Amino acid sequence: MVIWLIGAAYLESAFPAVPAWAWILAFVVVTSAINIAGIVVADRINLILMAIQLLIVAAFILLAVRYVWLASGPGGLLSVEPFFKPGVPFSATLAGAALAAYSYLGFDAITTLTEETIEPRRVIPRAILLVALAGGVIFIAGAYVTQLVHPGTSFADVDSAAYGIAKAIGGDLFRALFLIGLIIAQFASGLSAQASVGRLLYAMGRDGVLPRPLFGHLAPRLRTPVYNILLAGVVGLASVGLDVTTSTSFINFGAFTAFTFVNISVIAHCLRHGAGRGGALSWLLLPALGAIADLWLLINLDRDALLLGLG
Repeated sequence: MVIWLIGAAYLESAFPAVPAWAWILAFVVVTSAINIAGIVVADRINLILMAIQLLIVAAFILLAVRYVWLASGPGGLLSVEPFFKPGVPFSATLAGAALAAYSYLGFDAITTLTEETIEPRRVIPRAILLVALAGGVIFIAGAYVTQLVHPGTSFADVDSAAYGIAKAIGGDLFRALFLIGLIIAQFASGLSAQASVGRLLYAMGRDGVLPRPLFGHLAPRLRTPVYNILLAGVVGLASVGLDVTTSTSFINFGAFTAFTFVNISVIAHCLRHGAGRGGALSWLLLPALGAIADLWLLINLDRDALLLGLG
């Protein structure tokens, strides 16, 4: 829902005559069709889209470096302000914690493709670490130069802020290319997210956690969880009429609530079956601290979002 909504926000900014709901519907229909066609088709399309994204991200970073160099000289490229700036409200730090939670959900979703992976016990753990490392490096580099180009968080349209920055560093031509990259990124993200959701629901249906006739069904010829993919598409349509801030609040609530119960489950398992390797530190103390931190983030993020909305 959030992925498709962000993509629609950028497209609506570029083509105001076309309503956002039309872009969201297009995302849902095309992405669902590709995922229903099968994991091999989706993988090949995703590989091409990823290569295009990396090229555009590299061009963005290089143009941003050139922009800062021309404006402030080589010394302008070295600054601690993107990492620490006095006067930044603590709510912004909390928002960063939420971003880390979203990123963890994305890395963890790699495990939902275990059944489609060759030698999954060896490949999947490495894939999670490598993707987290590569994604972290790319994000830090991009966010750092972005803050050098445009310090602060004030934008004419916060939902499509990067679109305006792209024009500042590369003109209208690069802004057009950057828009293409953004849409490709949102499309590829939606493709992966919907595929992982569909297979996670299938595994739960096959194992009887969810009703097997619906969630455990595979299309006989395509061998894809068609019902689950369509369900994810229908849920994505709920983004029609929402804005990005409201939709991400659903992730805040879902993610931190889930993380809290994961920690509580570890404690309950320890009390019932005893502590495993690591003793009470790993099975009682750390999960308790994790649950408290998750609840604190959840409560404070919702409070700050409410205050910002009232403001």
